Amino acid sequence: MLVSLSAMMSHGFKSSKQDFTFGPWKVTAARNHIMKSKDIERLAEEMNMPSLPEMLFGDNVLRIQHTDGYGIEFNAIDALKRVNNMEDAVKVACAQEWQESRADSEHSTEVVRPYDWTYTTDYRGTLIGDAMQMEVTKTSERIDLEKLKAREQIMFFDEVLLFEDELHDHGVSMISVKIRVMPTSFFLLLRFFLRVDGVLIRINDTRLYHEAGKDFMLREFSTRESRITELKFVKSEADLEYIEKRLKLDFINRPAEGGAAEENPAVMLENLRTIRTKHSELCSQLKEISAAHSQSMTSIKTSLSSVSQIIQSMQQSHELQGEPLTEAEKEAAKLLGSVLTETSSQVCPSASEQQQQPQPAHTASRR
Repeated sequence: MLVSLSAMMSHGFKSSKQDFTFGPWKVTAARNHIMKSKDIERLAEEMNMPSLPEMLFGDNVLRIQHTDGYGIEFNAIDALKRVNNMEDAVKVACAQEWQESRADSEHSTEVVRPYDWTYTTDYRGTLIGDAMQMEVTKTSERIDLEKLKAREQIMFFDEVLLFEDELHDHGVSMISVKIRVMPTSFFLLLRFFLRVDGVLIRINDTRLYHEAGKDFMLREFSTRESRITELKFVKSEADLEYIEKRLKLDFINRPAEGGAAEENPAVMLENLRTIRTKHSELCSQLKEISAAHSQSMTSIKTSLSSVSQIIQSMQQSHELQGEPLTEAEKEAAKLLGSVLTETSSQVCPSASEQQQQPQPAHTASRR
């Protein structure tokens, strides 16, 4: 393994070049200053495009080359060659308002030169060397992500920016490539990222993976895109869920002032939920008890009312004669009268009246 580094200062910008050897492969990461305006204009004419990205690093490159001369590299010029230079596929969020405000202008709908001003590219790298030495074939084999998750020493890492543009303050468009080399393999990620404010987000990824001792590399390409309106909803839901979990975790982990665990808001909320559950259960039981109590009282009132009517009827009968009440019978009659007074709406004779007319029901029928 061999690492070399060279750098030079040019107009305040630090150019650099790093080399790293991995078996028969040599990884080169070179960074230089932004292309000059005249060079960008000349390149735009060659590519038949009205303009190119504001920050174009034409000399930046990340290259993986075999000792036999073949390999793959990633550079800005080849990435821009994959941009659609004939069609404008994306409109900014304020395009409709701008168009309506200029509806009376005869030049409002004229487009001098349509092209993809977002510089979207599906660039996947440039093969170098003899075409017969390295070829691309389709395969069902996939990059083993579990191997990439394994903890390994990173012997070499670098990232190279190819181009970037702020889309006239309407977002950002950029493409960069980075690589990491481990003892058993190396992994490369080329990512094109686009954000058009209020419209969409788009990501095109190219992943390259090689294991030591194998005579091939695996390359995977993926593209993802979502409208901003969809992402806003997903993000808001995710934020609320995150905030709820984070607050709960913070309250649980943070001791209450004075060390009293029962004063912890999270604990208090959990206790409150438990109390409310028990309270609901008790309320349900109380309703059942109250219903049974009401039914029992109604039955008792009905029975007492019937007894009272019988007593009154017997007392009013002139044919019945009875012996004077004993002390126990007087006490029972007094108690019965008290209960009837509290639980029944009918008027019952008082104990004194019963003493004046001593003809109780349980002593009747004796002559």
